[in-house]
Amino acid sequence: MIARFCAYAVLRNLRFFEPFFLLFLLHDVGVDFVTAGALLAYEKILGGALEVPLGVVTDRLGRRRSLVASFTLAAAAFGIFAWAAATPAWTLPLLYLGQTLYGVAEAARSGSHKAIILDWLTQQGRRDEKTKVIGTTRFFSKSSGGAAALVAGLIVWQTGHFTALFWAAMVPTLGGALLLWSYPRSLEGSLSQSRKAGLRKPSTGAGLKLAAQRPGLLALIGVSVLFESQIKLALVYLQPFLASRLAEVDLTVTAGLGAVAYGAWFFLQGLAAGSASLFAPRLEAASGGTERAIARIHAWAAGALVALALLGMLAEGAVALIGLPVFAALAVLQNARRPLFVSALDDHM
Repeated sequence: MIARFCAYAVLRNLRFFEPFFLLFLLHDVGVDFVTAGALLAYEKILGGALEVPLGVVTDRLGRRRSLVASFTLAAAAFGIFAWAAATPAWTLPLLYLGQTLYGVAEAARSGSHKAIILDWLTQQGRRDEKTKVIGTTRFFSKSSGGAAALVAGLIVWQTGHFTALFWAAMVPTLGGALLLWSYPRSLEGSLSQSRKAGLRKPSTGAGLKLAAQRPGLLALIGVSVLFESQIKLALVYLQPFLASRLAEVDLTVTAGLGAVAYGAWFFLQGLAAGSASLFAPRLEAASGGTERAIARIHAWAAGALVALALLGMLAEGAVALIGLPVFAALAVLQNARRPLFVSALDDHM
């Protein structure tokens, strides 16, 4: 099963368009930064609003089935994105339709596979290995995402545009749906099984109230929200930043070898970030606990972002020199943190 969990991580992250999505909006579609930002914000807000409701639905209907539906919806969204670039009269409505399907798919997917892993570890009597197993799947996740960026760079170099990346991403996504369908039915989740048996469903509201009263849980989630939102925003806007740096040395991303160099950077960043996930158990042991390790990572990330912001104010030229290493460091810290956060959250739950 661990091999299948890793295969899921690979197929989930062969989304070739992700490192180029903002560039796709700016160049292939031709929208401005305000419109592109609104599209990105819409998907994130929609996904955030649906996280809890769809989490409830997933727990009750079954995680395996819900993930199959999520991957199928995501594949449909990719086709709509590609169609939008070729349909000028309907571009913006199609983009919002694609973002709607993608937002629903991601909200249904988010957390579900980690819950499956934790369930399986419990069934096998191996719950104490959770940080290691989740770190291992995270390694495959980010490394395959980096490899996808390199392949995507080659595709853009050959085709001269970004649209083909969406068609390419549909294949592994549908393959992921088939892989998930092969998972044992016992991994649908205990609430799904109790519903079939006619047992009384626990109240979602009561469960959330109980969780909110647990000491330290809201603080753990709150700092996670702040950390993830800022890091993900920074990494999205790395796309035009890196493209402009390459253009300064005559490596244009939209036409030529610049696309390969761009993909190669994301490949190296993904490999470094994935490798950081493998060190999460060591950092956990060295820090004397999961939440202490998380606090260390937050402090390091805050220091890196503050240093970069001060450089931007005091010596703008220096940002071009250290900006990329700082972005890479943030990706490393984010991925070292993720297995620790899941482990800490699971301890509370």
